[in-house]
Amino acid sequence: MKRMIMWAIGLLVMVSAANAQLKKGDIIVGGSIGLGLNIGESEGFRNETDVDVSFSLSPGVNYMLTDNWCIGGALGLSIAPDGTSSFHIGPSGGYYVPFNKRIGMMNTVGMGFGVVGTEFAFSFGYTPGLFISLSDKMYLSTSLGSLGYNSGSKSFSINLLTGASLGFNYVF
Repeated sequence: MKRMIMWAIGLLVMVSAANAQLKKGDIIVGGSIGLGLNIGESEGFRNETDVDVSFSLSPGVNYMLTDNWCIGGALGLSIAPDGTSSFHIGPSGGYYVPFNKRIGMMNTVGMGFGVVGTEFAFSFGYTPGLFISLSDKMYLSTSLGSLGYNSGSKSFSINLLTGASLGFNYVF
């Protein structure tokens, strides 16, 4: 417990000392890991609820067109508990809203083309997230939820509080 408190204090000190903002011409390279929950009714005669947890890894790069607008792309790999894996690649765009010199919101819209199991899939979606400056060049990014469509599952989804990601980004 002491160790966790010390990590939290250290992170708070680093965030407080940072004085950086994203600006035109910055190249942001990073990646994120994510966990997703799929909560639904189980099949069969019993009235139970299934909870499936999936894991994802997504490296990406973005270029700041202005102090607020960016374009980029990402790769993604996701693995579900039933062994189904998916791979996707796609472009993205985002709008960065700074709250202060250390924290801002990144609103990202992206598309993905890939393979889910053995089938081709297309997806698009909107994901809000926070960017927290750890130093002049390092950022922590996080998101909780998304809104989107996936042709693999032929579904439109609003994933509030069921998908979370945490990433680290370096600015060149």
